[in-house]
Amino acid sequence: MTNQPTTTQSMTTQPARRAEPMPAAERTLWPVLLALLGAVALAIGWVGFIASDDSLYFAGAMRWLTDGPSPGLDHWSTRFPLILSFAAALRLLGEGFAAFAATAVAWHVALVALAGALAARIGGARAGWIAAILIATMPVIVSHASTVSCDLAEACFLLAGAWLLCAEGGGRDALTRALAGGLCFGLAILCRETALLALVAFGPLFLLGRPIDRRLLLAAGIGIALVLGLEMLFQQAMTGDPLHRYALAFNHDDHIDRAANLEGNVLLHPAIDPLLVLLVNDDFALLFWLAAAALGCGALRGLPAEGRRRLAVLGAMALANFLIVAVLYHKLVLNPRYFTLPAIVAAFVLAVWLARLPRLPRAALLALTVATNLLMLSVGNAHPRWALEATVAAGAANRHAIVRADPDVVARAYLPLRFGGIANVRPAPATPGDLLVTEQPPVDPTFPVARYPAPPTRLGALVEALGMQSLVPSPIARRLLHPSPDAFLVRVPPGPRAPA
Repeated sequence: MTNQPTTTQSMTTQPARRAEPMPAAERTLWPVLLALLGAVALAIGWVGFIASDDSLYFAGAMRWLTDGPSPGLDHWSTRFPLILSFAAALRLLGEGFAAFAATAVAWHVALVALAGALAARIGGARAGWIAAILIATMPVIVSHASTVSCDLAEACFLLAGAWLLCAEGGGRDALTRALAGGLCFGLAILCRETALLALVAFGPLFLLGRPIDRRLLLAAGIGIALVLGLEMLFQQAMTGDPLHRYALAFNHDDHIDRAANLEGNVLLHPAIDPLLVLLVNDDFALLFWLAAAALGCGALRGLPAEGRRRLAVLGAMALANFLIVAVLYHKLVLNPRYFTLPAIVAAFVLAVWLARLPRLPRAALLALTVATNLLMLSVGNAHPRWALEATVAAGAANRHAIVRADPDVVARAYLPLRFGGIANVRPAPATPGDLLVTEQPPVDPTFPVARYPAPPTRLGALVEALGMQSLVPSPIARRLLHPSPDAFLVRVPPGPRAPA
């Protein structure tokens, strides 16, 4: 195959270098690799129910099933695209964690498929498959693929909107697609208001008038307004307040826990901390380092004009997202999930570069990236609420007795207890003779009933299986082998001072 154009038409429509067609064997290999590596990543990174926002989404979805339509009673239950998809899963699969898993995995599959298809439009079929693999194994994506969350749904609608807005062609069809793209952007905002951070990029693009025609941006704006306007009419009809969702959004959290900034982050100074989140964090592994190297090596050279246009728009959205989160450092927690769109765009850049490398360097760098992603997933704590799991296990094993636990743990364990038919767990304080789940080792060795050792991380389990615990430094061993405190089931001893 030659890179020289053979006709005048090809010189005008294909000014940039196109990727060579893939051999038939390679076309068969890529989907197999994607399915295999995606399944491995989900297995390693699976956490499941975390008794946090997912509980609130469940409550919101159930209100639609039992007393719908529901305007949402809290900030989380107004995220209608996610709530309605969750409600559909609950209707099909019944109340249980199968519906949780199905909702989360469905959005993960949708995002991987959509991102891969969009990357193929940017850099060719091989780049699409590589991008899909990178995103299917990316820790910041996989960490939200086993529990119901709004992050993947928001990313799906942002990508779909950008795809439609930047679609090839002109005239009335282009305006119609831009309008549809705006509808997608509106749905992204309904998933989570942080989608607006990426859409701020369209302000400067409108002033520039490129690479997107201003008429298309206006059509997209109309689409956004239609979605948000219809949602306001719905809220007006249901609550009498068209701004009901926004009142809930702006008042749902009276304070931000700054300690959350330290979870997985290396922070030095507010001026560079947002950049450090991208470069030094388990959730992104080597992604941004390699994407920067790809840019330095000319990843964008030779892209077709349409591919460059799409990537320019996505890059502007990702940059706006990053810069506004950085500016709002004191308003938002520096959580890696707020940088999901920049991570996806970085994966596109890396995929375009890898797709053009010779076979061996491409395979080696892709293997390194995926292996690092899986390694970072394997050091995550798959049981972040071990006290909850131990309480449920203790209640199931001692159904003849009342089991007490910390009131917050019991409240969070409501759904596992309900789904498991366990009705004998009560909040502390406990009285003498009661069974109590506690993280404090019992002082009197005659009173413990059971011990629930916290499971190690996936990598920690491998270290233990190989008998290599003694080779791991203590600070690292604590994270790998004992990521959560052990739980104990004790019988409260007689005496005037029963534990609370």
